[in-house]
Amino acid sequence: MVTPPKRVLTQDRLRSAVQNLLLETDWTEITVQDVSASAGVSIGTFYNYYDSKDEALADVRTCLSALIQKDLNSLLLTQSRVECRISLLLKYFVNILNAKPTWANYFYRAENFSERMDGGLMALLEPLVLEEMLSNKGRVHNAKITASFIENGFFPLLKQYHANGMALPDGEASQIVLLALSSMGLSGDQLEQASSLVCPVTPLAALPQSIFELEKAQAGHV
Repeated sequence: MVTPPKRVLTQDRLRSAVQNLLLETDWTEITVQDVSASAGVSIGTFYNYYDSKDEALADVRTCLSALIQKDLNSLLLTQSRVECRISLLLKYFVNILNAKPTWANYFYRAENFSERMDGGLMALLEPLVLEEMLSNKGRVHNAKITASFIENGFFPLLKQYHANGMALPDGEASQIVLLALSSMGLSGDQLEQASSLVCPVTPLAALPQSIFELEKAQAGHV
């Protein structure tokens, strides 16, 4: 078995340190010294990899965004109807709140989705809203505005539940989906069926995760 280069392992420790700190502390309170100490490296070593703590966060965010996207893709492929995929997308993040405590800390200690996921929820939701528009099922005319409207109402609610240490009941999650789909002009049976869809909890492993190991697995290495 080939030992990874020291530089690769050091960056992996820094990435894990960022994750660990985000699970416990607001990012505004975290310093380069904190990240370095958590990773067991000097501040000078930190700056060999990143120009600032925000650059380190952006690196981790991009890596974890890819992981979330992969996890979501396997889930959304189970549904052919776009309104059902939108339902699963929203309920996926409810499941994170209810069943994935480390991921809930990662997402809902932030101020918005885009702080923790490249492009925010909009990057995932807007293409689905556009697909719904092109299918002539909905009555919206701007996918970007609609996706932003849904995200800006959805995230603060999840954040509030997380801050209060509360789970979001299934019935309320279905109501949120119903309101989101209604804002797109959907109604009738398709609205009821999509909003009542049960979203399974995916096998998303807890944080922190070794990004080096994730990248190695994606590359097909054992």
